[in-house]
Amino acid sequence: MDLIQLKGVTKRFGGNLVLDSVSLNVEEGEILGIVGMNGSGKTTLLKVMVGYYKPEKGSLFYKGIALSNVKKQVQREVGFAAQESSFYPELTVEENISYFGSLYGMNEKQLKEHIERVLVFLGLMSQKNQMAGKLSGGMQRRLEMACSLVHDPKILILDEPTEDLDPLLRREILTLIKQINKLGTTIIITSHLLGDVESLCDRIAVLHQGRILRIGRVEDFRAAYGWKEEIHLQTESGRYDSLIRDLRLKEFYVDGNKLVVYTNQADRLVQAIMMLLQNEQDKLVYLDVKRPSLQDVFEEITDKKWL
Repeated sequence: MDLIQLKGVTKRFGGNLVLDSVSLNVEEGEILGIVGMNGSGKTTLLKVMVGYYKPEKGSLFYKGIALSNVKKQVQREVGFAAQESSFYPELTVEENISYFGSLYGMNEKQLKEHIERVLVFLGLMSQKNQMAGKLSGGMQRRLEMACSLVHDPKILILDEPTEDLDPLLRREILTLIKQINKLGTTIIITSHLLGDVESLCDRIAVLHQGRILRIGRVEDFRAAYGWKEEIHLQTESGRYDSLIRDLRLKEFYVDGNKLVVYTNQADRLVQAIMMLLQNEQDKLVYLDVKRPSLQDVFEEITDKKWL
């Protein structure tokens, strides 16, 4: 089921065309990644999705109904964590979450229950009385998420959630995002960090110069642009004639005592190789699967170096 659908959406600011006939759907339960270089229109697209910006052209739907007719429902059911900090540094963690909860129309009883739940879930309980402005960068990112999750939204929108974080903090935030999604929340995330997107998202949309160039799974991108995986292996015997024959390999070469195979189905082929080696009582000495970089694929899609 599509929770959000955009059809031919165009958005300008003065004479600047930011979104150019964008069509996009968000499926229930997925993590959708929107990737693009700085200035590609990612943040504007998110704000159009929730009705913050009104497009000049095109149609937007929420659960099949025109977004303009269900704005209050969207406000109740969508959480938005912006790239720039939206919390108040002079308030405590708990005060911030309470304030944002009140904006969603939550009563005192609901606030008490929900605040405690998000504090525990996001690991902020010990910081609940600390001033938000004194939190570390990683904890501030958690607070942003807590403020957007307090009303238990069906959709969580995260604008560059791992921007400017060190690798350890990035992994922590990505783990939290996966946990939120497993609880049933649909997630939309923007990023230009392709490794984060690859490890996290079910589908990816490439936004470039205000247009969606392609949308699909990571595997779809690789297949569409002819990028193949490489299996590098070495057996104890060093003989590969039977593997090549029985698996009907077409794209391969033997490099000394190693076999290199090109394929679009590496995981399946590795399983077949293991079974054949077991039947032939040959032992595997070395195995490595090299997958094409998403950066390489996206550079080909956009015809530009990915920064």
